Amino acid sequence: MPRTLHPDDFAQRYDLHSTAATLDRVSCWTVYGRLQALNIACDCGCDRPLTIAVNTAAEAIQVWCVIQACIAAKTDLTDHLDRCWQQRSR
Repeated sequence: MPRTLHPDDFAQRYDLHSTAATLDRVSCWTVYGRLQALNIACDCGCDRPLTIAVNTAAEAIQVWCVIQACIAAKTDLTDHLDRCWQQRSR
């Protein structure tokens, strides 16, 4: 299990721009786990927002996608997927 970092340590350790995401506890840990799997630097602690280091546009898109997959309504996600498939088939 990764060690918990203080937000100041986090910024110094990764030397990146960081942002905080305020999510419910379950979503926070779900997003944290997925970002860890994607090797995106992040920190999550009890009663603290999820802190995410975003250094590239690709990471920003990945973070957005992970959060949307966790918090968006399932109907919105399926509608988005349908639109993607329709665009691909043209």
